[in-house]
Amino acid sequence: MADENEQQSACEAGRDEQHCKCRQRRAAAEAAAANASAAQQPAAHHCTCKHDGAAEAGEGEAHHCTCKHGDAAEAGDEQPKHCACKHDAEGHAISTEPHLGYVADLASLIEIQQESTVSRVVMREDGLRVVLFGFDKDQALSEHTAAMPVTIQVLEGKLRVGGEGREVELVPGGVVYLSARLPHTVYAVEPSKMLLSMFDNRG
Repeated sequence: MADENEQQSACEAGRDEQHCKCRQRRAAAEAAAANASAAQQPAAHHCTCKHDGAAEAGEGEAHHCTCKHGDAAEAGDEQPKHCACKHDAEGHAISTEPHLGYVADLASLIEIQQESTVSRVVMREDGLRVVLFGFDKDQALSEHTAAMPVTIQVLEGKLRVGGEGREVELVPGGVVYLSARLPHTVYAVEPSKMLLSMFDNRG
């Protein structure tokens, strides 16, 4: 009995554990406690979501991340928060929680470059991506299609938009709608800034 008590004491003190089953019992108890704790937690993991070139995003379940939505990306707000996100085809986090997205002064977010066409994404939401384009005079997007419906608006300048055998001149205050997979062209009559809204409800 004395030897058994001494062995048990040594085991509890972290000595001579290879000669008893205390270590195995403790490991089993810790594993069971960890599994019970995990079962009570929501499916969550820590990641850094991809926003305009940030790190690669994780899976689409709810997770703890540094997601930024709406004007938060412009404000540089990187405070981690728990959110329910899904991710677009490029891996960017898209919030599915009710929220208000807002971008102030869109035209100031892009500059027209000489003899060039430039673009940048300014908003990503569930079912929506908004892209700004800057066209110098006589720059164009040759005939192409989009896999989803889009609208085109001019913030500054004048564009000529062609599709379905017709062509319209678009200036600030107007809007053009193009259905999915409709071949179309865009031509800048003068230096212009264009707002393209893409409506993706494919899930």
